[in-house]
Amino acid sequence: MPDVRPLRPGDPERIGDYRLVGVLGSGGQGVVYRGVGETGREVAVKLIHSHLSRDDDVRKGFLREVEAARRVGAVHTAAVLDVGMLDERPYIVSEYVAGDTLQAFVQSSGPRTGGALDRLAISTLAALVAIHEAGIVHRDFKPANVLVGPEGPIVIDFGIAKAFDSTTQASGPIGTPTYMSPEQFRGERVGPASDLFSWAGTMVYAATGRQPFPGDTVPAIVNGVLSGSPDLSGMPPHLVDSIQACLAKDPAARPVAADLLRQLIRRTGPSAGPFPEPSPAPEEEVSPRQVSRRVLIGGAVAAAAAAVSAFAVLRPGSGLFSPGGEQVNPPGSTKQGSDSSLSTSSSASPSSSPTPAASPEPFGAQVKDPVTLTAGSGAPTALAAAGATVVCGTAKGTALLWDMNTATAVTELGDGGGSVTSVASGVVSGTPVTASGHADGGMRLWTQTGAEHASHRASDPIIAVSIGDRAIAVSQKYDGMTDLYSVVRLWDIATGKQIGATITEHFQGVRGLTFGRLGQNDVLITGDGGERIRVWNLSTGKLTRSFRTGEIGGIELLACGQVNGKPVLVSTHLDATLRVYDLATGKRKKQWTFSDRSPDDRGTAALTAGQLGDVPIAVVAHNPAGSDITVRIWNLDDGETIGTLGSGPNGATSTLTLTEFAGRPIVVTAGEDRILRTWSLGRT
Repeated sequence: MPDVRPLRPGDPERIGDYRLVGVLGSGGQGVVYRGVGETGREVAVKLIHSHLSRDDDVRKGFLREVEAARRVGAVHTAAVLDVGMLDERPYIVSEYVAGDTLQAFVQSSGPRTGGALDRLAISTLAALVAIHEAGIVHRDFKPANVLVGPEGPIVIDFGIAKAFDSTTQASGPIGTPTYMSPEQFRGERVGPASDLFSWAGTMVYAATGRQPFPGDTVPAIVNGVLSGSPDLSGMPPHLVDSIQACLAKDPAARPVAADLLRQLIRRTGPSAGPFPEPSPAPEEEVSPRQVSRRVLIGGAVAAAAAAVSAFAVLRPGSGLFSPGGEQVNPPGSTKQGSDSSLSTSSSASPSSSPTPAASPEPFGAQVKDPVTLTAGSGAPTALAAAGATVVCGTAKGTALLWDMNTATAVTELGDGGGSVTSVASGVVSGTPVTASGHADGGMRLWTQTGAEHASHRASDPIIAVSIGDRAIAVSQKYDGMTDLYSVVRLWDIATGKQIGATITEHFQGVRGLTFGRLGQNDVLITGDGGERIRVWNLSTGKLTRSFRTGEIGGIELLACGQVNGKPVLVSTHLDATLRVYDLATGKRKKQWTFSDRSPDDRGTAALTAGQLGDVPIAVVAHNPAGSDITVRIWNLDDGETIGTLGSGPNGATSTLTLTEFAGRPIVVTAGEDRILRTWSLGRT
């Protein structure tokens, strides 16, 4: 256990909302205190030395860089809880881990061997996957930044070196020479591959008690890193090849963290993870390198649902779908507002029958009076629409129906059970229905009158539903051991039967999900923590193709649309970008950056795509730092903003859908104030 010395004169007694109870240590960056929050939670508070942040620009830059670390999933990392200023000194608050550093542990107890070493390698590599997924490079991975706690190894101080490197006037690279990569010494761009070099050196130390490039002086160590061969004697044979590859001088020759993690799990046996490496699937590679993503906390249904997205396109000839080219009509819709999809003309409900066209209101005008959700229904969690029929799911498990043509209030569709994670509208066997998916595994079909048409329960939480040729639900759970892969199943909602085989390929779970049409087939498109996009045939449940996004910044949400008559996949990412991919080939067509969204804000809340006349559009709800969530309409031809929509005065937008009303396109939103609002897009 680490020693905690008492506070001394000159040490603060409080930092922010945290009462300090002792000093855990100090170093070149600052002093680390043990603290207690107002709820009694123990924390570690690092107070940065004043000489490292002498002016306002430096301090602001430091806080911005460290704030990004708060996005990292806390499975094998110490979660960053808070960041702020004490007088003119920045501080960082993270969860307290009661354990020694790996460096101290090896010095006192000796090198790690056998299963203990394998678990250390897998856990720390999984931490790097999480860090890289959030768009962060650790830059200072070393034995002193790995804590051996009661629940396993925990990686700390990720992103801190970047904050110093980008905000101080340091004359040399930031890091610890023994574990720094060649590119750090050469002053080149430092990416995720640098962390793999440092990780490999740390594993050599853990297994042997010595550094990979021996030397008694810094110049000798630097020379070894730049041109020497590592000493891997004493390393277990099953790890040597992986360590050797990570210590390659060329960053491009090193493996990607997510790929290497899968390899290690396979090599070290069932105890490291229950799933074998999936069979190779047909794919179009966007990039030879993949950037891994964070480890999602297992079983976190809300987090999984928040990553789900779909799209809205109307029947040919409508204001949202231009005739000609390949149709990308969605079979239904999914959660997170993003989640809308409209049926084709054959599946339109009676309430979505054509109404006389009216002159469009100005962009951003309210088309209908706002409608408040019924009392006790809970916060809105999902929206979908088919013409004038809007369906809203809530946190209390209720599905609500609103006919904009005739109603001034919502209709409750029975007792839904667990929290609604996804909704859709369409026609099944000639009957207009609404589908709802629930966190307790419930999957239901409702008629427009509120009667229950079908009700079944999957073995796992439902994260998405869709209505196309038939009503489909998607379920997901985590393996419960490593939480590195999830189990995904497709279900026929009407019968409750599983479609196709169980899917185990999603590394770190489903990250972004949408439904679409490719060629003659309804398809499901999923993203995962390995930056991989997969396309599944909804009739058979079989994988038809896959490709990687191949860039740093993990997948947030997905939506389908079309550009120049071809089906495209629209995606948002944690590096504050919106991207467009050719759905048939996987090649990236375009990418734009949010000008008012930094990678350290809350990211994208909802995404959908469609057509505004002949202009392909994406509708994105996101949170510019320091403001409520704003809905932005992007032109997917040129990346320009067509316009922005506000939120209600009492709560930010959390879910949305794109539909048409009275012959013109509109956006329907819902948020924290539990009010449905309809916004004109001002043109057809």
